[in-house]
Amino acid sequence: MIDLYTAATSNGLRAAIGLAESGLPHTVHKLDLSKGDQRAPAFLELNPAGHIPVIVDHDAAGGRLTLTESTAILIYVAEKSGRLLPSEPSARARVFEALANAMTDVYAPFEGLMHLHSESGDRVPAKITAGFDALVRGALVRIDGHLAGSEWVAGDFSIADIAHYCTVWRLKTKLDRSYPDLANLQRWFAAVANRPDVQLGTSLKGRP
Repeated sequence: MIDLYTAATSNGLRAAIGLAESGLPHTVHKLDLSKGDQRAPAFLELNPAGHIPVIVDHDAAGGRLTLTESTAILIYVAEKSGRLLPSEPSARARVFEALANAMTDVYAPFEGLMHLHSESGDRVPAKITAGFDALVRGALVRIDGHLAGSEWVAGDFSIADIAHYCTVWRLKTKLDRSYPDLANLQRWFAAVANRPDVQLGTSLKGRP
């Protein structure tokens, strides 16, 4: 059994959806970040940085494993389950390439937007917000172009799709940025959202 400690952030949802799609049994422990659950002594024993998500795999090879960082968790559950990550080296490399893109070209400027939105509000000069918006949109335009000839972002559905989806989902639900003109991105987003295990993960419900 795997215990997941998480919340409905981009990083938190990556781990939740990854576990749901992996099919591995797990229990979700939802943290209320606004109340400071991530700073509770019991949680800091799992991750002294006080960041979610964290998994504890009680049945890991070699003994109990505590693991942080959403990308590490995605890779771990994919490898343990044998799902979401191809075994052929070139195809596997493409998934890792797209996963890196998700965390640098898309998530990093998104995180900047989130910080400006939550911490500074209307006091931030428009040109600064516009700069982050341009970086996010530019990355999504490139993904939209790729999706013109591919159903998923890197071969079959994979952890790369999960990583990208969670950021695009938060852009839409938290920052009201939907990019309706990017038709291929919209088609892909709907296809991911309609997957039952993605819905299970998004709801932060575990799998017995």
